[in-house]
Amino acid sequence: MIKALIADDDEITRVLLRSMLRQNHIEVVGEARNGTDAQALCGKFRPDVLFLDINMPKTNGMDALKTIKASHPQIAVIMISSDATLKNVKEACSVGADNFIVKPFSQAKIMDAIARSLV
Repeated sequence: MIKALIADDDEITRVLLRSMLRQNHIEVVGEARNGTDAQALCGKFRPDVLFLDINMPKTNGMDALKTIKASHPQIAVIMISSDATLKNVKEACSVGADNFIVKPFSQAKIMDAIARSLV
């Protein structure tokens, strides 16, 4: 079973994503409201995939991405953001993001990103 971690400061996004993942038999092992907690939970749960928002309190998603990829390069990181500027997409990809999804997202986009990221 695929294990996923969700890191987003928006509760509605976390609830929606959790529901979509569980409907597809993906185990949600944890949720974080900021990048600092995301880093800690990656170390604790070692998920297969991390859904990571860019704009979060404490540590933003880009900084968390750099730290997580340095410590846990095997974790597939899928950035999810409504702030999908070309600059953000390029930066995320250059520091290790495996995929980038623009909010609002669909279940099909989530599952496609997982399939592409876990090859």
